[in-house]
Amino acid sequence: MEEALQIPKSKRKPLVLVVEDEILIRSATSEYLRDAGFSVVEASNALDAIAVISSLETVDLVFTDVEMSGEMNGSMLASWINEHHPSVPVIITSGAIEFPVESQAANFVRKPYILSVVEQKIRDLIDLSHVPTSKQDDLPG
Repeated sequence: MEEALQIPKSKRKPLVLVVEDEILIRSATSEYLRDAGFSVVEASNALDAIAVISSLETVDLVFTDVEMSGEMNGSMLASWINEHHPSVPVIITSGAIEFPVESQAANFVRKPYILSVVEQKIRDLIDLSHVPTSKQDDLPG
């Protein structure tokens, strides 16, 4: 009976986990992505992100900063996700001039980033055939 309560992937908004310790950046990014048609869950550090991923049935993509407070940085979080949830794509962002080598192999967006570029990168990484391309699509013609 539980299966009847699950929403098919094609009927639900893709869920993006935004991991960023700077509240203003996290809030602005999350709000933009919600307006763009995504469900968004926020985490302020890698350990909180792992708790979110472990508690949710589906996370479609993780967008994480490299430099965060706490025991793990964003590169370590990406490695954990790759090991435990290899089907979940990760986009890493950083404003640091030098960033960890492992970040170069991942999907990377340099800070400061343009939100529409982040949105497009997310759309490129997950199947979004059922998500409008922008909030303008919802406006009457």
